[in-house]
Amino acid sequence: MRERNQVVYAGRKMRKARLEAAIGTQKELAEKTGIPANIISDLERGKRQMSPTWAKRIAEAVGGNWTDFID
Repeated sequence: MRERNQVVYAGRKMRKARLEAAIGTQKELAEKTGIPANIISDLERGKRQMSPTWAKRIAEAVGGNWTDFID
């Protein structure tokens, strides 16, 4: 169960970073990263684990360190 909580926490952190970067929608982040919007949604909701590749793309789009988005 602990792993699930960590995934949710990382998803919330990702969503907060997206909004702070003035990227208002998951679709907009998907366009900036090349990651499909359904995967962005799953990541923010903690339904999917973050890969280092996705974390790096997201960090490039929102700023910050990619390791912030890894559980």
